[in-house]
Amino acid sequence: MLFVHAIALLFFEFLGTTAVSPPAVPPASGPHTLRVAAPAIAWIEAASFVRGSSDDEIVEAVALCERTSPLPEVRELCHPEFFAAERPEQRVHLAAYGIDRFEVTVAAHRRCVAAGACTPSRVSADDERLSQEAHPVTGVTHRQALRYCRFVGGRLPTEAEWEHAARGDDGRTFPWGNVYNDRLANHGIGFNRPDDIDGARYAARVGSHPSAVSPYGVHDLAGNVWEWTADLYAHDAYAAGTVVHPTGAMTGGDRVVRGGSWRSPAFTMRSAYRFRVGEGGTAPDLGFRCAYDPP
Repeated sequence: MLFVHAIALLFFEFLGTTAVSPPAVPPASGPHTLRVAAPAIAWIEAASFVRGSSDDEIVEAVALCERTSPLPEVRELCHPEFFAAERPEQRVHLAAYGIDRFEVTVAAHRRCVAAGACTPSRVSADDERLSQEAHPVTGVTHRQALRYCRFVGGRLPTEAEWEHAARGDDGRTFPWGNVYNDRLANHGIGFNRPDDIDGARYAARVGSHPSAVSPYGVHDLAGNVWEWTADLYAHDAYAAGTVVHPTGAMTGGDRVVRGGSWRSPAFTMRSAYRFRVGEGGTAPDLGFRCAYDPP
């Protein structure tokens, strides 16, 4: 357990998350004259799927970590305990839901800000590496992401919904299948160490890797930016929680983030991989997408 705690602190440092005070929340009755266009939504029927990782899949995760991590500080993480939060593997049952096919873009979030329902990102609008209109918006806290999703009639996805959208019903390791391909996700070689082997050194336009689409037609669930989920984080959430429409831990100050990013290593692209970030934190590679209840 001490190993896991020490490694988590190392991961948090390299993720580059900055704790900030929660932004002021605009009044819910503010102007909505510039409401964003209806997002492209993948509607997913009620289903069950296998969440988490088996012992064999943990072994494969460690091997992937060792094989694709040239940096010593990353190879230190290649240990089964580092992936223990993905246990136990279990069948989970979900109600029908919708999820954005694409990560929320800079342009969409700016329209929400202009409408008075959102507060600006912490990432400079002048940073062309991260702030082009078709890039995923980053530099937003959990609360800011939640405000945007409410503005468009949605919410943040639960951790289970996110994983189901990425893995489908066949338990695939990555949205595209079971074999890692370094051209199919916008990733890095280490924490805070981007590369350009996948076609983008920093953020990429949403939907830039169409061959990596998930079984439900959802893009960028591996790489580009980490994504906020609704759930509070607990290391033992799977063992302690319910398997019927789970909603995460009951207490805590950290939220689950998923998917890896343009500056994180290959093993974080795995659809079962889970990590935590303080809900008041922001990072230049942390964004979100929204989920929706059926009409």
